[in-house]
Amino acid sequence: MALDLKINGKMREDNHGIEKDNYNALCVGIGGTGVIRASMILGWAALQEGFKVRTAETHGMSQRGGSVSSYLRFGKNLENPFMIEGDLDVLIGFEISEALRNLHYVNKDTLIIASRNAVIPPSVLTYQTLKIDMNKCVGCGNCIAHCIPNQVFLQSQYINSFTLMKGPTRKVINGHTRVLESCTGCNQCIIDEVCPFNAIEAYNEWEYPEISLIEEDIKSISDNVLILDANKIAIKSGNLLSANVVLIGALAGINKIPLSKNVLKETIKKFVPKKAVDTNMRAFEKGFNEGLKFRQKY
Repeated sequence: MALDLKINGKMREDNHGIEKDNYNALCVGIGGTGVIRASMILGWAALQEGFKVRTAETHGMSQRGGSVSSYLRFGKNLENPFMIEGDLDVLIGFEISEALRNLHYVNKDTLIIASRNAVIPPSVLTYQTLKIDMNKCVGCGNCIAHCIPNQVFLQSQYINSFTLMKGPTRKVINGHTRVLESCTGCNQCIIDEVCPFNAIEAYNEWEYPEISLIEEDIKSISDNVLILDANKIAIKSGNLLSANVVLIGALAGINKIPLSKNVLKETIKKFVPKKAVDTNMRAFEKGFNEGLKFRQKY
């Protein structure tokens, strides 16, 4: 890992013996976790250090809990804000699964800093499963007659009429089963109570990777991975909203890229409300200490 890249405001060679002309950083997360603001802080700090800076953002459905990415390039010579895959110096994940989704940008030397918190997408939380109790169903077809798609497939064969054979409980999950492939899980059949025998039920069923498994996948890609509970640290600092500053502090403590601690702190003060400065400074220092411990360890 490259350390101590900056002395008295000047670039110096890292521990690989190469002075980089440009640095690539990518901030990723979920809408509302401070991704864009953190990238703005890093970009403005780079400007204060005398670098050329290019940025680009992908908001997507950020205000609805969707993915947000902010690309940052700074250095001596650069033409555009985008970076090629595998050429990333720093990946900062403000939500751990978003860090996982962007691993195609990293290499074994990329520094990855990620918050351990997970934000489960609404599309996962609202995943509906229909269950047909075949011990109650008599195969009358009333549900199919009232179904909006009004088409039923048995494997790849379309059938105009159908009879459900009695047997074990059968599941229909959003159109991905061998029977009732056209089902979208809209639950209209249940809302309209079309089954006279109450054979159809609906319930939420969702799966999401365990955080420990996500951590293992991330650590298998790069040799430089710091995963910390930024939310918990931010709460102890006085405000959950300062979690993004915790990660910036960790980046400063590790010193992978040439942005000095003092410049980052002064830049943060310009980007947060005056009443929140003290809280954010505490969050930054706590994050810095986490980064410093990681740096000393590795």
